[in-house]
Amino acid sequence: MHQDLPILKKGSFYYIKDGGSEFIMEDKTKRGLTVKETTLDEALNVISDKGMIHDMDGIGHWVPIRWYFTKDRFDLIKVSEYAEAMEKKYTKLRELTCPDD
Repeated sequence: MHQDLPILKKGSFYYIKDGGSEFIMEDKTKRGLTVKETTLDEALNVISDKGMIHDMDGIGHWVPIRWYFTKDRFDLIKVSEYAEAMEKKYTKLRELTCPDD
């Protein structure tokens, strides 16, 4: 469903797609993760699809997979700012964990 939507902007770790009345920002690192719930993302104050990942101790953690930014509240510039912040976070993490890549 979401994979067929037009891509407005993309980075190494995200897509921003046109969902009609909303911009949909997808985290590429969560591709293939099953959506378990759709709830409010309190950090961004928008609806998000979330999945569950488990750490080394088997403890489950809810993680956002995609966020829905309504066009009446957000423009592409603002959504891009959130996407670029995520891009920087993941780039920094990759540099720490894979310095030779």
